[in-house]
Amino acid sequence: MNETLDELRRILLQLGVREDELTSDCRLRSDLGLDSTETAQLELEIEEQLRTEVDLWDKHDYSLAELAELVDRHAAQGTDARRAADGVRP
Repeated sequence: MNETLDELRRILLQLGVREDELTSDCRLRSDLGLDSTETAQLELEIEEQLRTEVDLWDKHDYSLAELAELVDRHAAQGTDARRAADGVRP
């Protein structure tokens, strides 16, 4: 998760979030104030750079640590699905 957390911090820095705001418990909307455009861009960057899809449009205001866990979980599920499609059991 630490690598994912670091990658998410890097992406958020690219989106203009100040480094001192990027704690593991900061919340995307209430603490960082991400608007809909920034949220959409974050989703796209996660998909492109971390090779996994996440949905940030539900009611939950994810913390950075929660988002890292979500990305890791989705990535693991994607790996298992790809392995199953190739006939490999997880």
